Amino acid sequence: MDMTEIIIAALVGIFIGWRAARQVHLDGFRQLLRALKVTEADLLRAMIKIQSKEWQLDDDEGATDSTVVDVKLEQVGTEIYAYRKSDHQFLAQGTDADSLIARLNQNLTPCKVVVAKEDGADLLLKNNT
Repeated sequence: MDMTEIIIAALVGIFIGWRAARQVHLDGFRQLLRALKVTEADLLRAMIKIQSKEWQLDDDEGATDSTVVDVKLEQVGTEIYAYRKSDHQFLAQGTDADSLIARLNQNLTPCKVVVAKEDGADLLLKNNT
């Protein structure tokens, strides 16, 4: 057997194996969708919904107790300071609401920040700073 024939046989074998494995996986996926009673129309609707960016996590699914940070705000001069309410840890400062929120976004992992009215929420109003 010539080296060229061996290479051609190996390439044909790899191609046939790749196509067979692909077909086995597709058949298994189709059987799974059939067992779950998911139709092609359901898949198309889901694809369109995801592509149109209507698909989002609900607030209840996206936030757990560990992702909520209660914040207390204080204003000294023109600066607004944000502290974690539970342990009074400094989080960020800014000259206005936009700069404070930008710095909070830089310093905190994705979470929900809650500022109660009695903790300085009025400092975030546009006409206050």
